[in-house]
Amino acid sequence: MTTVREGFVSSIMASLGADEQLQADGVVVKRSIYEAIGSEEPRVVVVHRGRDPVLASTIGRTTRQCELLITAVVRDGAPDQAADSIFERAHPIVMGLDGPSVVGIEEIATDEPDAADIDGGVGVMTMRYAIQYQTAPDSLL
Repeated sequence: MTTVREGFVSSIMASLGADEQLQADGVVVKRSIYEAIGSEEPRVVVVHRGRDPVLASTIGRTTRQCELLITAVVRDGAPDQAADSIFERAHPIVMGLDGPSVVGIEEIATDEPDAADIDGGVGVMTMRYAIQYQTAPDSLL
């Protein structure tokens, strides 16, 4: 078994990995931002999580909000442009996530590009999403 929020990550990773255009563009899907930055792959999309606060708790149901992060790690002279070509494919996949516990999905923001090494050769850019979902009060499943 795995938590609902980890299920979101696994589902999105599988969908991104199966996307024919991302495959054709040589985009590799990873779970770890640290692994992506440390790799030599020119185009990586990372699916990871941020905060997961409880929004409401009532008798029998807890509403939570998982912050899902989609990060493009690119070795490119124009990292924002290279990241956008990845996000163009990733965004509808994330927004289309569905499941029995999902209440709704909302795009939060896109962070500004950042450099991941001293020479500035690795660009990192993250899109943030909020996924509201429900569980039993005593469970993350």
